[in-house]
Amino acid sequence: MNSDAEKIKLHREILQGREKPESFEAVSLALSVRDNEDRDLCLLDTIQWLITNENWQQAYGTAQLISASYEKSEALQAVANYLASIGHLEKAFSIFDEAISPSLMQHFAEWQQAEILHKTAKSLRLIKASFKADEVWKKAIEIAQKGEESLNLQDSLDSSSVLAEIAENFAAEERFENALKTAQEIKNIGKRERVLLQISEYSERVKRVA
Repeated sequence: MNSDAEKIKLHREILQGREKPESFEAVSLALSVRDNEDRDLCLLDTIQWLITNENWQQAYGTAQLISASYEKSEALQAVANYLASIGHLEKAFSIFDEAISPSLMQHFAEWQQAEILHKTAKSLRLIKASFKADEVWKKAIEIAQKGEESLNLQDSLDSSSVLAEIAENFAAEERFENALKTAQEIKNIGKRERVLLQISEYSERVKRVA
């Protein structure tokens, strides 16, 4: 078995085909995949399986094996979310910080950085760490706004999309001042108008309920 396709197929079968697969076997097989992106995705799948089976220590250790990629940040966030869900908040905060550390984030485009920060802020908000969440959102907005200035059209559009997601999230939380401020500064006109309409609809819905 030499091809990456065969290894990926077997890796998937190991995780899905047994009630309790050997994590060492799954990790070793994932690491043997030659393509960097495919290898990281296999490791991420293994980490998610480990978390599902409440083995966060091995999940965290496996996350360290992922290259400095978007998948590594996703893996660390998954571990931190699990720890927060079982009340290990101090360790969760530490791993959240690791997931958005400058040394890791520097490898990503601005829109990717902003998206990671947005996801982290949402997780922090869920565990009532509202002040820290708002700090992370502020940074996400600043980075996404910088990304909108990119000469790469797709990166600019993706940055506008992240700002739209943040504004919609604020509106869903009934934080309409934050939502409007974020939406009004979106450079892409189509996205800005769509989000402003969405915020207006949220606001009207809240008024009707009240």
